[in-house]
This record gives sequence, C-alpha cells and structure tokens, in this order.
Amino acid sequence: MDDEGDRPAASGLQTPARLHAVGPRRHPLLNRLHAQLSMAVPGYQLTDVKEKLGGLRIHVTTGGQVAPEGVSALVAAAAAEAAVTCEFCGAASRPRSRSDVPGGWIKTVCDSCHTDWSAHKILIVHGAVLRRSR
Repeated sequence: MDDEGDRPAASGLQTPARLHAVGPRRHPLLNRLHAQLSMAVPGYQLTDVKEKLGGLRIHVTTGGQVAPEGVSALVAAAAAEAAVTCEFCGAASRPRSRSDVPGGWIKTVCDSCHTDWSAHKILIVHGAVLRRSR
C-alpha cells in the first residue's frame, strides 16, 4: 500500500478502470482484489498498478477507512499470486527474460508462453494478448 504523495493520483479510479495496464490473466486476480477491497474499503482509490520486473505493483489509498495492515495483506496476496501466474495464459510460471538472457524486459511466463514470447510471436498490448505470425 502506498499513501505517499509521490505518485500521480488516479483520482477516484478503482481496479476495473486499470485492467488495461496488465496482462489478461491478471485480470481475474485484480477483479478478485477489487471485490475484497470494495468490501473492506468501499471508497478505496487505486494510485498505481503496473507490471515491473515480472511482478505486479499495486498501490492504493484508503482515506484512513481501515487499518493499513488489512489492505496491505490483500495487496501482498495479489502480488504473490501474480508472481507465479503466467501473464499470457494463467498457467504456473516464474519471472523470466526473453530467451533467458540476462537483462532486458522480464515477464512472468510459463514455459510454453516463454517460447512464443522469446520468438516475438506473442505480446500484450492494452491488456490483451496479440499473436503475430512470423
């Protein structure tokens, strides 16, 4: 959770409005988090959600409606699940770089999707998987 003012505020936004920022197999995870947060803190605001280094970074503000520990636990559980869920297909996975070469972009992908992603056959654009024929 992040209550600091150093991130641009997504005024009034909640998770469903930001699904385009992540891979499609993270949508169910974020929708579940939205339902949990909505029950705990109906007026929560999402200040940032992004994929970074193969992980999912989620920052919310609660306006002091609940103890930060409860919200932090929900966000941490979602991030932990994302760390082992393929961004493309939802299978069990791990963070990897293209062709397992050190450096470069890291995504959480399963073996099958890693092969296609490394070959530039699949990519994620605006929250959807696009397949290329090469």
